[in-house]
Amino acid sequence: MAPPDPIEWSIPVAFHFSVTIEKKSVSFSDVKGIDFSLETIPVSSGGDSFTKYYLPKGKKYNDLILSRGILKTGDDFFKWCNDTLSSPPKKDYIKLKNLLVALLDESGQPIKTWIFKQAYPVQWSLSDFGAMKNEVVVETVHIRYNSFFIQQG
Repeated sequence: MAPPDPIEWSIPVAFHFSVTIEKKSVSFSDVKGIDFSLETIPVSSGGDSFTKYYLPKGKKYNDLILSRGILKTGDDFFKWCNDTLSSPPKKDYIKLKNLLVALLDESGQPIKTWIFKQAYPVQWSLSDFGAMKNEVVVETVHIRYNSFFIQQG
């Protein structure tokens, strides 16, 4: 019996990924929330109170959650988040950007890429401080987006 094809059995690892925002690479320690679901509406039919049918309503996207150790000096990503979240609402204060998350193979090439269209930050938080802690201070940003699609390779 021949051994399994090595390409078929090479399983990607969760720690080898990249995040790109408007063609600029940004480092993060965690990426969460890559998911979506199809919302449905329950409908009863013609007086039959025992049976419900579920009709599709639309896609529901959860926020993309990006985390990293806080930087001593700001970068373009932090500036974008700060400008969006701390500006008073006015025309064009939210700058929409495209964001890519790629799962990489052992040579650094994308296996799959998730492309988030028209993304913008909606929440920024910082990990707790504590005199008894010996941890990295982590900033976490929730990103909302209008749609996403998956690109193979």
